[in-house]
Amino acid sequence: MPQEISYDGTTVGQLYQTFTKAGIDPSDASLLVASWIFENVGTAKHVFNYVELFPAVAPGCQPPSFARTFAHTDWVDGEDAVQAGQTTGELGFNERFHRIEHDLDALGTGVAQAFACMTAMRASLRKLLDEVRVELNRLHTNAHDNAALDRGILQVDKIPNYVGALDFGKYMGTTMFLDKKVSVWETKQGTIVLPALETVGVDVVAGTKLKGSAQVSRYLAERPDVRQRFPQEVRVDDFVRTFGDDELADGRTVRDVLKVLPAGSGFRSIGDMVVEIGEREAVIVRTTMGAPEAVSAALGIDTAIQSVGDADVAKLVAVPTKARQALSRAGINSVGELAKASPEKVLSIMKENQINAGAGDAAEWTAYAQTLTKLR
Repeated sequence: MPQEISYDGTTVGQLYQTFTKAGIDPSDASLLVASWIFENVGTAKHVFNYVELFPAVAPGCQPPSFARTFAHTDWVDGEDAVQAGQTTGELGFNERFHRIEHDLDALGTGVAQAFACMTAMRASLRKLLDEVRVELNRLHTNAHDNAALDRGILQVDKIPNYVGALDFGKYMGTTMFLDKKVSVWETKQGTIVLPALETVGVDVVAGTKLKGSAQVSRYLAERPDVRQRFPQEVRVDDFVRTFGDDELADGRTVRDVLKVLPAGSGFRSIGDMVVEIGEREAVIVRTTMGAPEAVSAALGIDTAIQSVGDADVAKLVAVPTKARQALSRAGINSVGELAKASPEKVLSIMKENQINAGAGDAAEWTAYAQTLTKLR
């Protein structure tokens, strides 16, 4: 049985699980792991396979069938009488127009479905192109290194490896370099520059800084007994005393997340407490140097756009790819629209698209989107 690749005590499987548990999309996590292998382990016979699925035919995206229901029979001047109601041998204006309405509605539904499918396809195509870019960069690096070896040149100062699981150091801001937007990070290995889009706002968007409210929302959706224990007013100290040691989905405890709230504070309901967690997390990020820019770069927000809510929901890597595609098909195309959607509606969309998601998932996604919209 072949041994799994390991470097400095970290295996490929462990690294991949760490990335995905932190909320990074499986496709992006695979790219990061591939980069880690190349940086730390070296080269070997390599076979390139796509990680992002791109089926030739997507369920629900087949051309809709359309059969026109209205067929006009010409009137004859001086013989046919114009009438509103339907009688024997004559449909009348009302029925004729209703059939035209029906045909227009059917065409509109088909066009909306086509645009939803195009949106989902664009998101998947972007993932595929990112994979191709990584593979091309790997090949170019190989060629460059081989040429350097032939000339007797030793290459140094490579980008630091990913051992340490998302310990990317301190984000210093975003700037332009050779007409490209890049992010600057201060790490233990020194100052490094990364493509802004590749950064994915790791320390902010993919980390835990903005996900306390989302994690508690998932916890409440999966533990109805918690709301029963505090049906109305709730004090933070009492809540921590009762449920503080419970573990959330990301490994933190309830106590860890509620530290953002002032000790001794009280709220009219658990829902208000969850909202306040999101508000305070957003304030912390807004006042952290470089963090708002990292979020903007991660979500592909142009500087002209004033609100994070306008960001494409396809950029929300905390939500699985298929779930994002289903949201787009249902008309939820932005982070702001997801924030306004109820967990029940999101869960219904997942069920309609046969996506394996529960009430906890829907509650987490909507609460996370709500926190993001508070950033700017």
